Amino acid sequence: MKVKKAPMPLWQKVFYILSFVFLVGAFIYLGTKDYNAPIKKMTDQESFTKEFGITSDNIFDYKTGKEILETINTGTAVIFFGFPENEWSRPYAEILNEVAKYYGIKEIYYYNFKNDRNANNSYYENIVNKLSSFLPVLDNGTKNIYAPTVIFVKNGEIIFYDDETSISHGDITVADYWTKEKENEKKVTLGVYFQKFIEDSNENK
Repeated sequence: MKVKKAPMPLWQKVFYILSFVFLVGAFIYLGTKDYNAPIKKMTDQESFTKEFGITSDNIFDYKTGKEILETINTGTAVIFFGFPENEWSRPYAEILNEVAKYYGIKEIYYYNFKNDRNANNSYYENIVNKLSSFLPVLDNGTKNIYAPTVIFVKNGEIIFYDDETSISHGDITVADYWTKEKENEKKVTLGVYFQKFIEDSNENK
């Protein structure tokens, strides 16, 4: 006796149809995709936002150790020393960016010195030598840069140096340290030196 096949369930028909549509769409997409199209490169500001989680409306420009050394020797710039893995860098970067923009500063040089410090390469060594009078001395007599550190340089002269939050504060957390009062104090201090930075620039024009 011939057994009659049961009709295909509706859900199974729908599944096959959707699978077919998906496969056709995938073949069309893969067939028309431009594999030679250039990959869009992120701007420095986008990269900084991705690494530090601050606003994309920031003015940080990435610089190498070589460029930072040249600036400290003869240049003029606001320089931020930090790196993403350092939890104290983000809040300082946020405050610095806010105050800089208020005073019309167009860019802040950002130097991720972590790899250069680990390698102790010539650029890092020379930067340390240039900042030697500001740096803390370790028990073994050596000096290093710690994050976050900010300097203002005018024609090769350092007019402001701040590494307040790069030094150990015991068990205090970043959130506990950066109270509203502390933030406002830092903004006032930075504002004073940004004003000096701007005035000196105008005098040299």
